[in-house]
Amino acid sequence: MTPAWLLLRAHRWPLHVAGCAGVGLVNTAFGAQRLPVPVPNVGQLDVPLGLFSPLILSCLLTLQLRPPTRLWETAPRPQGAVRLGLLIAAVIPAALACLPLWTHSFELALSGLRNLAGLTGMTLATATVAGSSRGWMTAFPYVLLTLLLGTHGSSASGGRPDHPWWAFVLEQPAETTAATLSALLALAGSTGYTVFGTRTEQ
Repeated sequence: MTPAWLLLRAHRWPLHVAGCAGVGLVNTAFGAQRLPVPVPNVGQLDVPLGLFSPLILSCLLTLQLRPPTRLWETAPRPQGAVRLGLLIAAVIPAALACLPLWTHSFELALSGLRNLAGLTGMTLATATVAGSSRGWMTAFPYVLLTLLLGTHGSSASGGRPDHPWWAFVLEQPAETTAATLSALLALAGSTGYTVFGTRTEQ
């Protein structure tokens, strides 16, 4: 076995790939299924499942980057390069799990990849501060808040509801503000993880 493969196995990469494959199958079969979400002062908002499967992928990705042992960060090797390689290896299966959304619509696939980037940035930033197993603690509440408070106006007459600038997970793929916010979150989270790693947990 090569050192790279042993490194990936130590970080539970095969299990991460299996989890991403499972989400990819769900995206293939049910990615376009619409979930009825009750929104205060608006009514029911039907949201495609494919917009929120990236939330699961981002949490899986962050868990996979957890150091194998508490002594991992003390080993004498270039930590930044190793972390960047692990991050790239974790992102590829997660991004591939979003591609089956293409079978439903091109726009849904683009929105899924955008949401994966933004939510992964959030989970990585949280993992850097609080630890990998707590990476979900910002992304999950954010998505819930977006569902409950991230819509203005009514779609009952067939019109498109409006979303505030911070609710990027609900926006159309061509929305510039949503894409920019997602990219900034991804850049901040990836940089923080590459430079500092995840916080050591007890």
